[in-house]
Amino acid sequence: MKRRILFTAGIVIVLGTIGLLAVNQHDRETKSSVAGVCPPFYLKDEAGNVIDPVHGVNADKPYSPKQTCGAAGCHDYRRITEGFHFTQGQGENPTPTQKERYLWASTPGNYGGNWCSPAPLYRYLSPKHNDSPRTMDMTSFSFITAGCGECHPGGGPVEYDRNGMRYDDFMRDEKNGLVSGGENNFDGDYYQARWSETGVLEADCMICHQPEYNNAARIRQLKALNFRWAPTAGAGWGTVMGSIQEKTPVKVLYENSLFDAEGKISPHIVREPRNKACLLCHAQPDWKKRGADFAVRTDVHIRAGLKCVDCHPAGSKALDERIRGKENHQFGKGDDPGGHVRDDLDDTVLSCEYCHYNGYLGAPVAKHKGLPALHLDRIACQTCHIPERTVKPALFQASDVFNPGTKIPSKGKYLWVFYGPDMEYYNHYGHLEMMGFDDKPTDPFKPGLAKYKGKIYPVNRVHSAWPAIEVDGQFGLMQPLMSDIYGMWSAHFKDPSKYAELAKITDDNGDGVIEVNRPEEIDALISAVTHMLVATGYPMEGKRVVWAINDRVYSSGKKFRTIPKEDWEASPYANVHKYNHDVYPAKAALGAKGCRDCHSRKSEFFFARVVRYPFDQNAQPQYQAQYESMGLNKTAVESGVIRESGLKPLVPWLVGAAMFLMLLHLALCGPCGPTEKDTQPGQLLVCRFRAKERFIHFLLMAAFVILGVTGFLFLLGGHDPLGPLARELHAWTGWMFSAAALAAFLIWARDMFFRKGDKVWLRYFGGYFRKKTGLPAGKFNAGQKIFFWLISGLGIILSGTGAAMFFLRKSGTANLSLLYTLHDFAAVCFLLLLIVHIYLGVIINPESRRSIFGGFVRWSWLEEHHPDAC
Repeated sequence: MKRRILFTAGIVIVLGTIGLLAVNQHDRETKSSVAGVCPPFYLKDEAGNVIDPVHGVNADKPYSPKQTCGAAGCHDYRRITEGFHFTQGQGENPTPTQKERYLWASTPGNYGGNWCSPAPLYRYLSPKHNDSPRTMDMTSFSFITAGCGECHPGGGPVEYDRNGMRYDDFMRDEKNGLVSGGENNFDGDYYQARWSETGVLEADCMICHQPEYNNAARIRQLKALNFRWAPTAGAGWGTVMGSIQEKTPVKVLYENSLFDAEGKISPHIVREPRNKACLLCHAQPDWKKRGADFAVRTDVHIRAGLKCVDCHPAGSKALDERIRGKENHQFGKGDDPGGHVRDDLDDTVLSCEYCHYNGYLGAPVAKHKGLPALHLDRIACQTCHIPERTVKPALFQASDVFNPGTKIPSKGKYLWVFYGPDMEYYNHYGHLEMMGFDDKPTDPFKPGLAKYKGKIYPVNRVHSAWPAIEVDGQFGLMQPLMSDIYGMWSAHFKDPSKYAELAKITDDNGDGVIEVNRPEEIDALISAVTHMLVATGYPMEGKRVVWAINDRVYSSGKKFRTIPKEDWEASPYANVHKYNHDVYPAKAALGAKGCRDCHSRKSEFFFARVVRYPFDQNAQPQYQAQYESMGLNKTAVESGVIRESGLKPLVPWLVGAAMFLMLLHLALCGPCGPTEKDTQPGQLLVCRFRAKERFIHFLLMAAFVILGVTGFLFLLGGHDPLGPLARELHAWTGWMFSAAALAAFLIWARDMFFRKGDKVWLRYFGGYFRKKTGLPAGKFNAGQKIFFWLISGLGIILSGTGAAMFFLRKSGTANLSLLYTLHDFAAVCFLLLLIVHIYLGVIINPESRRSIFGGFVRWSWLEEHHPDAC
């Protein structure tokens, strides 16, 4: 009995505990979801202790975003910091292609991957384990101080090392044997790091959620190595004095006026970040990579008042299940060829189609009248709706020479020599330093195009040139340190006798900037870099210096190997950036003026000059036509131009000319009126066409009328009143036409072979120009036979190309443009023949109407026009 009581009591306690936990969890969730507003709250330090400046409690401690916002149970700090804005590649493996190409890449992202530069050279993350500091570059600590911390929101790799340990706690633990600022076994996370003094960068919620956040104040603290104090300064809740960098004590003086009588703070916090918060980090890099402006004058979405998070939602606002969930900070992302962080979340951003097909958030619903559906299948919305860019990006980054520009803010940036879409040198960082983002110069240009995953997109296909290190047994390349290359050029400019071979590299195109392009210049650069690395103790066993320009890797001035690249890439070592922002209004889009916006010799869509290699041996760019860079067939492109710019504009003129000639003929020759014999009463009627023949003829006539009308509507483009319905009707009527044409051929072909008397008929042109009767003709005269065979041939072309287009319209490889051109050419010829046929059969020979609709004709007429059939 006692055991039974204890057992029952235990069950009750367990169930009660579970119930209380469930209720508590429900209360927390209800409180958070129903309230939705942060009440006044205490700040807390890293140990979780309350900071109360009003009453002097822990008022000398910087506040901890993790403990203040997360530990109290209000927000799920762990889940939030799993977002890719925080991890920036940490914990992910590089893609197989990255791993093969980039020997320095340990992740696909900014942390450990291709950093934030569009092409090498750039800083790379040192491995966790190293044998010597000579090959080490950035550590997790210098990742912050190198400038990355200015945009990193905290958390992830700036809070925890590659083994998941918090940096400052791990360094302070004496059993780990780490020393602040020491070599620390050349550990890529702790080499020369001062984590125990600086603290770490916890995820700073206020960067995005406090509109008044002072990012400049935060950056000043990072430069002073005051990492743990940066959130306090950025939020503006207190003044931070002192510097770890300068070895002066760091103190916090909170602004008491911001706190209530209880010592709590109630700041201005927004759930959805303003655009300004996003642009703190995205504005300047996107100027360099994409020429992004993010301005009312250039972007119809910003003009309409949309926020970044409207298209890039997260958490409970996200529509895609991959990123949807309370406090899930995986923001909706696109699919940029140059970015591979969290590729599994590609295309979670709201697409153009989602908004503009459904009218989401008041978006105008796109109609695309007159636009063939295959355009929407093969061409991205951005391609037509971003027909121009107003700010130039870097099309080519040369990291093999020294930038001669002024106002360049840091040493490494002198190794980035940028050329714009016009392949003219420009001083990007000088512009940025002098003018700032808001006053960047206007340099309009047409975006380049590339076919990516089956669709054509507007892109910046970046080109690259850089000194590299080839390693035995490795297919890809390694970067030398930026500091080494900067030091080499600086030493040469200071004393030309050092690395004297660099003097052979000259300005060959007269733009004021030296460039590597001639064989002797390539050899000079390879030699100088080799001498510098050897002289400075860089381990070169099994390695050699090479020069890489796009996909060519030169081991000498005249010898190179090629590294495979994707069709959409200009270089396997440079990024490809899609253009997605600065969208123009629909009336300014490509195609708004008709098909010839693209299908014309004057259009840049297919025929723009696209850089293939930045320099030839004369330091001039090598170009190719844009259709070549997109992998399109020249015949297909040219046929499209012929069709849209030549054939279609001629159709009204050809029809008009045919009508004029027929009216002239009618005026001069007149119809073949009834003879005296024809008008005699009691004329015998004979059957000329049986019922099935008339039925087939009627089907052909009806089908071609529908095909002709719908085909004409295609010429109207956006003014087509039927829109997509016209194309569907045209396609299905084509099957009826093909079936009727085949039946007509089977019925009449045996009567259409030429006979001896047909030559006489042809000699007199059937009497249509000179009144001559009694010309030899069987059931069909020579003219009708010629018409039959021409129509049959054109019918085969129309049916064959029509069927091919019907079945291949979703194909990404079929040469549809050529099929369209053949189809349209045959249709125009068919139309002209049909007009002549109707004129001769209805107006010139009125008796023919009787045979078409009733099947019978007068015997006298038959004797006159088809004597051999009597």
